Amino acid sequence: MLLGFQGFRVAAAEEIAVMPAHSVLRVHLERITEGHVCGECGQAAPGYDHTWQEVQHLTLWQHLTFVRFPRYRVDCANCGVRTEALDFVEIRGPRVTRHLAQLVSELCKVMTNKAVGILQALNKHTVKDIDKQSMGKVQAGRALDGLTVLGADEIAVGRGQKYWTMLSALEGPRGPELLNIVVGRKERSLKKFWKWFSAERAKLVTHVVMDMWEPFRNSFLKHCPGITIIYDKFHVIQHLMTALNDVRKTEMSKALGRFKKTLAGKKFVLLTRRARVRGKAREALNDILAASPKLLKAHLLKESFGHLWDYTYKGCALRFWRAWKAELKWSRLKPYHAFVRMVDAHLEGILAYCDKKVSLGYVERTNLTAKNVIRRAYGYGDKDYMKLKIIQACTPWMVQFRPWALAHSSVP
Repeated sequence: MLLGFQGFRVAAAEEIAVMPAHSVLRVHLERITEGHVCGECGQAAPGYDHTWQEVQHLTLWQHLTFVRFPRYRVDCANCGVRTEALDFVEIRGPRVTRHLAQLVSELCKVMTNKAVGILQALNKHTVKDIDKQSMGKVQAGRALDGLTVLGADEIAVGRGQKYWTMLSALEGPRGPELLNIVVGRKERSLKKFWKWFSAERAKLVTHVVMDMWEPFRNSFLKHCPGITIIYDKFHVIQHLMTALNDVRKTEMSKALGRFKKTLAGKKFVLLTRRARVRGKAREALNDILAASPKLLKAHLLKESFGHLWDYTYKGCALRFWRAWKAELKWSRLKPYHAFVRMVDAHLEGILAYCDKKVSLGYVERTNLTAKNVIRRAYGYGDKDYMKLKIIQACTPWMVQFRPWALAHSSVP
């Protein structure tokens, strides 16, 4: 029981020199209990024959350690001849113990696969297989009960019009978490998620946060009867930013001489929230607003629009929106008039936030985190692995770094 392997004890240990850069230790194990378990169904079964198997274990006493043990095939009454199940090693997959696999999967949360491979003397592809297998088990066994508020957002992947849809839970027993990712953003693409989530759980969902993408709306209304749709604040404001930039472009096309130089290259100064503009950028913003009455009006409307989400009563929010629209009555800000028509068409979903103050920031934060993972994973050919890495990075309880608590546990 020196290594904590149930049913085995250390019979002998020898130092071997097969890797010049490491001191290598081979530990021989022998059985101390009788009986075998089928690796397919988990039922007890008589032994059929055995071979000697060798797998890599955690580094012991600064030695790269391998354990060698007899592994039987069993004659199962239900499954036929199968490999026996052991608590410290998988039936299929990389030839490492579960303790080492757990440590590798934890290290992959904070290190690159190549660095983990160098540290543990493993090939980077082996590290990737271990990490993928570990995350796949967590994803397959995660609890989905008690989720009533979901979120849907899209992210661009690669070149061209390629999108993935990220489905998250904004409220639940473990807080906000990313549930799953499906390829595409059409209504038929979300069918895979609903099959995985199950129809029974979908009927319990009461609210969903999404952008103003019609396929998302149609899919949720179809699978979640009585659901309330809340349109994401950041996507609505993004449309307002686009309208403000269109006004800037129009002014740029009409500008001449010094005024044109004042507007040139000031896009992000104009779009940034005024409270966050400092120093020379604040001076440039003041010059722009002083030179163009249209941009001044558009900028002030942009600054005040965010207060629409501060209200807790729909009537007050509706009065604010009507007053905001009234400021545009005699203006010639055509992009803003188009923005108003879009908001009016989706006003019910925007005002629904007054009744349910959900975490809108998590959806946007997840989008940024996913982009960072994709940027770090440039060159990966395994899309399933990249999706699992995004889910892990965007889910707080999954990304917690706990290496030794798992690796040195006697129970896998």
